[in-house]
Amino acid sequence: MDQVLYGERSRNPLARTVHLSEAGLRRGGRTTPLEELNLAAMAEAFLRGAWLGGGGAERPLASLPQGAGPVPVTRATGSCVPLKVRQASAFAHALGELAVRRCGGPEQVAALATRAQQEGVPLWIARRYAHGPAGPIAVAVDRRQVRVDAWGPHAPPYACARRTDSSATATEAPAWC
Repeated sequence: MDQVLYGERSRNPLARTVHLSEAGLRRGGRTTPLEELNLAAMAEAFLRGAWLGGGGAERPLASLPQGAGPVPVTRATGSCVPLKVRQASAFAHALGELAVRRCGGPEQVAALATRAQQEGVPLWIARRYAHGPAGPIAVAVDRRQVRVDAWGPHAPPYACARRTDSSATATEAPAWC
């Protein structure tokens, strides 16, 4: 059995208690595997003394209440789910430390943040990687701006393309590239 890093107890069998362990995050009867969480983005914000919220918004860790309150949890898809816990600050610290540990430590988190800055895409935005004919391709999806960026090591400077309507043509280089 995994060691519980954060746990809540209740006499009420129907209470939605929260448990965080190395195996996953359990709220009530639902378990979310840690692979479904964006641990890298949460770890990077945690190491800077902030907590990541919806849409990439950050707030200081000190602003989280010591008692009950919502704590935003960022999923791998880039969406954010507020989780109501009884000790918000303790839960955020436990999840932040777990995220740093699962990402390979502070040095690896710093390397991920540097890579994201070079790519020009924040860590909290969902990424997918695939093998293409000219090498690996990375795709970042920002649902809020209805934007998809795709890039690879051998892509020409204007290889990025965004399609928001049917009037876009592939020969024009977008102004935002």
